[in-house]
Amino acid sequence: MSSIEIVLTIISVAGTLSSIMFAYLAFKRGNKTENKAEGKNEGVLISDIGYIKSSIDRIEKSIDKLQEENSTLKERIVKVESELDNHVRNKAIHSGGIKK
Repeated sequence: MSSIEIVLTIISVAGTLSSIMFAYLAFKRGNKTENKAEGKNEGVLISDIGYIKSSIDRIEKSIDKLQEENSTLKERIVKVESELDNHVRNKAIHSGGIKK
């Protein structure tokens, strides 16, 4: 083998090894960037889920308050209806009034 052949062989081996090394480094860099993007997306999703959960909690509290108010109104309506029935059934009021 001549010295030119030896130099060309060394250059070709070095070129092959460097191309493999650059490919590996590019893969690692792309993988790292991809992991960052995935982490960011996951953080956004977790944040959104937390916001949805807090919104549902507020809605549940509002519903509980409305149910209490509804129950109170039902009780008041029952009392009013009872008083109205008593008033309508009181014949003394409708037959000419109460005499003193």
